[in-house]
Amino acid sequence: KIYLDLGHCRLARCTRRLLDSSDDERQELRKMGLSFVAMAISSAASAGGGSSREGELISYVNAAIECDLNVDDVFNSDSAISLAAYHGFSRVLGILLDGGHALMNKDSSTGRSAVFAAVRNGQHRCLEIILSQRTKEARLMVEEEKFGYEQRGFHFSCLLEAVTKGDVASAQMLLSAGAAIMSDIDCKFIHAKQKNRSRFQMVLQSMYPCISNVMHWRGELQWSFPTTDRETINWLWHALHRPHSPELLPDEMWLRVLSFVGRGWFASRRYQLIGAPDSEILQRNVI
Repeated sequence: KIYLDLGHCRLARCTRRLLDSSDDERQELRKMGLSFVAMAISSAASAGGGSSREGELISYVNAAIECDLNVDDVFNSDSAISLAAYHGFSRVLGILLDGGHALMNKDSSTGRSAVFAAVRNGQHRCLEIILSQRTKEARLMVEEEKFGYEQRGFHFSCLLEAVTKGDVASAQMLLSAGAAIMSDIDCKFIHAKQKNRSRFQMVLQSMYPCISNVMHWRGELQWSFPTTDRETINWLWHALHRPHSPELLPDEMWLRVLSFVGRGWFASRRYQLIGAPDSEILQRNVI
């Protein structure tokens, strides 16, 4: 009955049914790992209604918590916490985070975290809540996104999503939280299409209006270079400053030299050639 009522977004009726349910009925839901919270979020988003609808949704979530049910269940492969982030139900998201639920539900088959869900739908308030309350976990989720291409055969990432949408606010929030991690595969997708490259340039220019050429290396832009580029530049800088190494050029001159480096000049050729013209002469990573 709850399932049918949620299908018609009768949240208040479902809340009463849940609170009036017997111990045996609740135990059955616990065994299945269900509370129908994920479905309730999806139904509420489809029905619209804004904050008033979220109030009813919160009552249902609290009822599920009172009944000791798993409130971060899955509906259509998406977890409740990801659905709350995607649809902008920030107060529901806060309840789920306070309950200690992970940003990535192991029962969800999408492989996408609540961080990605918030970025994908431009839900900046939800993204801010996640990054402020679960900073370390969010960084870990973003770091692991680069492995998705080999595991699933397709690629997505929070930073790539923000860039291709031209979402400056999301990119800035990810950067501030230390969760803006550009991988080699991200760089490949950005440079694959001129539209993506143009949006990437627009995002960087909005974030750094005082830098005239955001497509070449600057210290402030190090984070926006792919992994292999960052590692190579770090290695080079470290080699130049080893004890007893001869000073070939002063640091100011080396920074000038590095300012000619574009993205992908050192990045892995595993996927396809990216970067500057004639960069195919570098067939493998220099490290």
